[in-house]
Amino acid sequence: MSKLKKIIAVLLVSVVFFVAAPVKQDTVYADVTYVDREAKNQYWINGLYEFLDRLYITGLGRAGDSDGMFTWFNHIIYDGYTGADLVRGILYSPEFLNKNVSNSEFVMIVYRTILDRDADAEGLAHWTAQLDSGVSRQQVVEGFLGSVEWANMCRWYGIPSGTNVEPSIAVMPTYGSRTFVNYLSTQIVNQAETDTNVEIYAAQLLNFQMSGTELAHQYLFSPKVNAMSNYDYLTRVYRTILSREPDGDFNANLDKLNNGTMTREDFFNYAVGTDIWAQNCGGFGVLR
Repeated sequence: MSKLKKIIAVLLVSVVFFVAAPVKQDTVYADVTYVDREAKNQYWINGLYEFLDRLYITGLGRAGDSDGMFTWFNHIIYDGYTGADLVRGILYSPEFLNKNVSNSEFVMIVYRTILDRDADAEGLAHWTAQLDSGVSRQQVVEGFLGSVEWANMCRWYGIPSGTNVEPSIAVMPTYGSRTFVNYLSTQIVNQAETDTNVEIYAAQLLNFQMSGTELAHQYLFSPKVNAMSNYDYLTRVYRTILSREPDGDFNANLDKLNNGTMTREDFFNYAVGTDIWAQNCGGFGVLR
């Protein structure tokens, strides 16, 4: 992992939000428990560090070292790692395997690492017996990762669980997610989004029903932008996705759009695949 990415990961905490959005607590979900992530951690990045450190403590019995934490954090931001990927990285690591824990100890560790609680007597006896009878430790881990408890924990901290299990909680819109919506709207279509849409999109972003890239695509390929010139389209991509003024390779890319050797979709896909876009999304508490 490059030193630059390590620096970027730290600087995400200090990203300045560009546009203020209305503070409301409306949601668009039903039959779920609503949770306010900001009540526990004002900044999403702080929650991720807490999440990672807890995995180190419960899984490896020690606090996370700075290099390891940075590596995992950057995997989340830039590489799309899920909570399940992190758990596997801890519990299948040489450091953990070298501990040679007993089956019962392993079950207790799995409970604390994945469910964030001690094993109840019945659960401890059941899973230990499963391991003693030949069920693999990997099967046990994957079984726990398929629980609603795990899906809820990941949703709370703002990281995809890595499973298809639907959480029973929904995260309320945050200042950062609302600001992200208005930032894209004002920068791309030159107008603030409606309060209703801000709430809907912000909630969808935090509950992984829409990604930052999908929302950017929605604005950049809206009828209003589709009617604009290639110059205006490209300028908006440079400023919002690449976070820089149209310079350097701008004219070369404009020529490609104008002569048909590159489509708008092609350039969009390139831009959203860059590290700077992942960093921008993370600064608002949203995943690319």
